[in-house]
Amino acid sequence: MTSATCTAVYFTGAGTTRTITERFTAAIEAAGITARAVDITPAGSDVPAFGPDDLAVFAVSSYGGRVPAPALAQFAHCEGHDTPAVLIVSFGNRAVDDTFLELADTVRAHGFIPVALGAFVAHHSLMIDVAQGRPDEDDLAAIDTFARATADKLATAATARDAELADIPGNRPYRDFHGVPFRAQADADLCTGCGTCARQCPAGAIAPENPAATDADACITCMRCIIACPAGARSLTGGDALVAQRAAFAERLAPRVESYTVL
Repeated sequence: MTSATCTAVYFTGAGTTRTITERFTAAIEAAGITARAVDITPAGSDVPAFGPDDLAVFAVSSYGGRVPAPALAQFAHCEGHDTPAVLIVSFGNRAVDDTFLELADTVRAHGFIPVALGAFVAHHSLMIDVAQGRPDEDDLAAIDTFARATADKLATAATARDAELADIPGNRPYRDFHGVPFRAQADADLCTGCGTCARQCPAGAIAPENPAATDADACITCMRCIIACPAGARSLTGGDALVAQRAAFAERLAPRVESYTVL
């Protein structure tokens, strides 16, 4: 089968999943398939339409071994027609746990057929001393190889069903994850009220009329608002507890874990 175009939709907080996705789309273009990457992270973002000859890519960061809930909600608006799908997960040097399986279950329910998986290590957005500098050159080279191998696999398959992955790693029920105890907050003295954070938030945790406040119950600690704030007014709660947890994670996750793919 031949895919005329590739549309990659991605969910990213701190931006590393965007880096990985755009590297994949550049490599798939080099393999002869016109490609684009679409950020669907902000709540209410439009999702692209997929044609019968498209290759779909769904890319997320693993949050505690799961797909972030707002990403699942966005992907559920995508509709395929036995459309081949590549699943990409970025993770902070630990593991993806059930992220692939949960993602595959979601997109399969909407007409997509998983044909390839790529798990790529990225700088941990919350535990910032973990996997610094990644994706590095080795990770980026792995993405390039993955894109070429995906294009080759599809070129030799008659249909998406012929290229479908028989097994997706993960377990049911999915890994239990209830988030972390740290939340993004704004310094009211620094906040200019521009509303950038509210527009960028995937969870609707920041009201446009009062961007200095954050709904702690809705916040998923994705770091998007902290990265996006032009005034540098937003940071994490946690104090000494956050410092201690970052140090513990840095020690526990110091050994390098490699990116990997499944085709």
